[in-house]
Amino acid sequence: MREFDAAQVQQLLSGPKFTDEPAERRCPACGARAVRTYVHRRVGPHRTVRITSMWCASCRRHKGWTGPDEGPAFDDPLLQLPDAARADLLGDLEALLARLDQLWDAGRLPQTFQR
Repeated sequence: MREFDAAQVQQLLSGPKFTDEPAERRCPACGARAVRTYVHRRVGPHRTVRITSMWCASCRRHKGWTGPDEGPAFDDPLLQLPDAARADLLGDLEALLARLDQLWDAGRLPQTFQR
């Protein structure tokens, strides 16, 4: 698995916000309409952050970043997992993306965002 490069990330972020249009996007690396996004929260002792992961289900390029926990509320299908299992999954990028692809293919993703 490789990361999207800076120019590819800029292409992906140049369109509508994922929270406004939570759909697959065209991959700037391989051209497939298979770039997916998943957002979750990490609660820490001093602050809570929002973590965004973006990946291509076709070529497996990815990018992740953190930011302040601001913006609309959202659902998270991984919250139903026991804490330890969720932590293990979030700590293994390949397993996480495989699980997220399963959820996407099953219609449990993309997430919904409330305004």
